[in-house]
Amino acid sequence: MRQSAHKIFVNTLLLTAASLVMRGVGLIFQVYLAGKIGASSIGVYSLIMSVYTMFVTLGSGGIRFAVTRLTAAAISENDSVRRTVGSSLVYALSTGLLSLSALFFAAPLIGSRWIGADEVIPALKILSLSLPFIAATAVFGGYFTGVERVVRSVSVNILEQLSRIAVTVVLLNLFGDTGIRGICASLAVAATIGEVVSCVCHILLFAIDIHRFPHAAPKGGYGKKIFGTAMPIAVSAYMRTGLSSLGHILIPRGLRSSGASFESAFAAYGVIHGMAFPVLLFPSALLTALAELIIPRLTAAQSEGSQRGINYMSTRVIKIGLMFSVCVGGIMMFFGPELGTAVYGGNEVGQYLRIFAPLVPVMYCDMVTDGCLKGLGQHMKAMYINIAEASLNVLLLYFLIPRLAVLGYGLSIYICESFNLALSFGRLLKVAKVEIRPSELLRVVLAVAGAGFGVRLLGLGLVSSVLAAAIVYVALLCVLGVIAGSDLDWLRRVVRN
Repeated sequence: MRQSAHKIFVNTLLLTAASLVMRGVGLIFQVYLAGKIGASSIGVYSLIMSVYTMFVTLGSGGIRFAVTRLTAAAISENDSVRRTVGSSLVYALSTGLLSLSALFFAAPLIGSRWIGADEVIPALKILSLSLPFIAATAVFGGYFTGVERVVRSVSVNILEQLSRIAVTVVLLNLFGDTGIRGICASLAVAATIGEVVSCVCHILLFAIDIHRFPHAAPKGGYGKKIFGTAMPIAVSAYMRTGLSSLGHILIPRGLRSSGASFESAFAAYGVIHGMAFPVLLFPSALLTALAELIIPRLTAAQSEGSQRGINYMSTRVIKIGLMFSVCVGGIMMFFGPELGTAVYGGNEVGQYLRIFAPLVPVMYCDMVTDGCLKGLGQHMKAMYINIAEASLNVLLLYFLIPRLAVLGYGLSIYICESFNLALSFGRLLKVAKVEIRPSELLRVVLAVAGAGFGVRLLGLGLVSSVLAAAIVYVALLCVLGVIAGSDLDWLRRVVRN
């Protein structure tokens, strides 16, 4: 158990560091885009990417998770890892090519009818070319997660992001004055080149890493295993992503129905979805890494019939998620306006950071809860919950935004995220004993409130205030008994090992 905790701890630190680099570079790039193309153009491209995500899911839905589980199982059962990955790659390329054809030929309909702007059609066709590469990359990403070497995959993602940014800067300088058509096409070309780079690098790393595993005799049935694991997730993901994309389409449409112009509607959507939420989700790199790394560990504990191990890891992960997310939410609440001004140079984003700050613990805890559910084979239940949430979101957006404008958008986000976490955590409690008491939650909230108010009164600079608030928060958690002596002993053992 100690070795498992140590390996998860080290991999989480490495993966979090890499993810923070990626997100930091991405956030800086988002600030550059906001100044270069404006909030309305960001809103249009964000909507393009929401629709594009639906086709990405069509091409690779379920395969990454399937490869993660099947690779971990192949290692435990002395099955052929090579045959597992090879069969998965055939499946992924087939679905990727299908998705390419669907988006390429549907681009005119999507651009003119769904998004309401013919200028985005070339961008959609360009993005379709990336789909087979994304599907292949998902296979290799699932492999590296299954063998617990995710840092390699994330390192490639950093390279992919840097190449995408470099190409974007060059193309925007050449075609940035050609309106929405040129801007979106430039961003689409850069995204496609980045995905090709990522795929090629993943192939090279896999070719090197696979030699660690001996040529085990294939046990057969790979197609059935892949199809049986990936397809149920994929079908559910298609439904959820389709509903999510429909929801994103309804946002600017609803804002225009409420009386906003085309530009102001997409600007409002761009500020919230394309500018504020990247800042809100930036610190979640730690929990994203932890949620991904816990999957093979919980799968192994479940295979071994170790309920104690399942309860132990689930409790640790949820507790870390709770303490970390409340800290981030408190920082956004107390220092959101200053953060928005520092990042984007304006107060509008900062106000939205404060408005959505109470939602941060809900979103972050949902991430780690989903990771636990996937590791425990509850992925289908998690997908059903996500589909229910997406359906509720569409209904709320359809009825609320035309009547309440931006307020309706905010209410739908709060209701849907809370709905998802309530169902997901309830499901986790059915398969694992998570020992988080309500009194602990109250003490965590008191700790962040005390830290925020106390540091706010000192009148320090932004960076000093954030660091001081985090330090005081941790100290108060210790004083209030949320972080107990056993937790500190566990952390010391993990680090010492």
